[in-house]
Amino acid sequence: MLVIAPLLIFVAFILVALGTALMRQTGGNATFAVNSTGGLGTLATRTAPDFSLTTLDGSTIKMSDLRGQGVVVNFWASWCVPCQEEAPLLARMARTYAPESVSFLGIGVWDAESDARQFTARYQMPYANGSDLGGRITIDWGVSGVPETFFVRSDGTLTRRWIGPLDEVNLRRFVEEIRPGADLPSAS
Repeated sequence: MLVIAPLLIFVAFILVALGTALMRQTGGNATFAVNSTGGLGTLATRTAPDFSLTTLDGSTIKMSDLRGQGVVVNFWASWCVPCQEEAPLLARMARTYAPESVSFLGIGVWDAESDARQFTARYQMPYANGSDLGGRITIDWGVSGVPETFFVRSDGTLTRRWIGPLDEVNLRRFVEEIRPGADLPSAS
């Protein structure tokens, strides 16, 4: 019996370690993760999925209503540290590009409405934000974690998907690509 107890403890330790590693690799139980490093995600060129979002100020916005302008759609959560780090940049770029027919839209994921309101107030976000309470928008767009940002041309075509926090160079480059009247590069 004394020989079996240490062996059982060792096996239990190995199983817990393997389970923990697997959960970290896949983003946890729901395969939803915090994306702490940034990079281009794969994206099939297609029309951006339409949705209706009730914003934190109580109005309703539909993706299809934004046709004719470039749109930056950012999925975030107030508890996500990389989201907190990129929020000031998104707010600043939204102000910069608003006169150029580029709209920014924020979609809070797995967040209490009060936390989402505090987050948008803290970072003085000048663009519409709402919470995807049922997760339908997040699923339709294929979001795997936060932050994750999509870039949509004025014709409604998805052009880029950035997984993780954006830096200024990439954000500016991708926004320039979706500005109405900009030369339209192929998605990559």
